[in-house]
Amino acid sequence: VGRVAIESFEEGTEIVRVYLATSLAEAQEVERVLSAAGVEYAVEVEVLASRTLFGLGSSRRGAGVWVRDAALGDAADALERAGCLAGLVDRG
Repeated sequence: VGRVAIESFEEGTEIVRVYLATSLAEAQEVERVLSAAGVEYAVEVEVLASRTLFGLGSSRRGAGVWVRDAALGDAADALERAGCLAGLVDRG
């Protein structure tokens, strides 16, 4: 399976963000791990708000990695095993 366009998830399908990568290298590693695990996922660029040293607002871009709700456990487990922890969702 692997990466698909976010529009390819059927209408009404519950999708959740499993990871938020803040660098290209991080996003590529997450994609490699999920593809190897056979998880279907989509990537969407997201704007991240941040503050500078002087308190001014700035924005960066990150990659949100989305999976079907039913695949969240398998995807998160694969990412944890691979050491991809920085942007992993909190599963409660």
